[in-house]
Amino acid sequence: VDFRPKNNLCEDEKNYYIQIDLPGMSKEQIHMELSEDSIITISGERVKKNNGEGMKYSKMECDYGKFSRSFSVPETANLEKIEAKMENGVLEVIIPKAEPPKTQRRTIQ
Repeated sequence: VDFRPKNNLCEDEKNYYIQIDLPGMSKEQIHMELSEDSIITISGERVKKNNGEGMKYSKMECDYGKFSRSFSVPETANLEKIEAKMENGVLEVIIPKAEPPKTQRRTIQ
């Protein structure tokens, strides 16, 4: 692992969200796996653009190379409906919350 991209973890009433900054990357460069113990691992490699021979940098703050981030999925998540989208250099993983069990009233006889 060469670098750790920054991320946000958040939720609303319907979903959990993982947002990862991956500027300059396409969705084809990113891999996502869900393990049996409900861990999502997101990995990939950001390759440095070849700017030609003799290029000298006076400052280099961008991260390049391989990365891998792992996140525990809450027990209340619906693992069957996880989605991901890439937009403007931000990967967003959307993890729907499972519907709570409905309470049923029964008459005692």
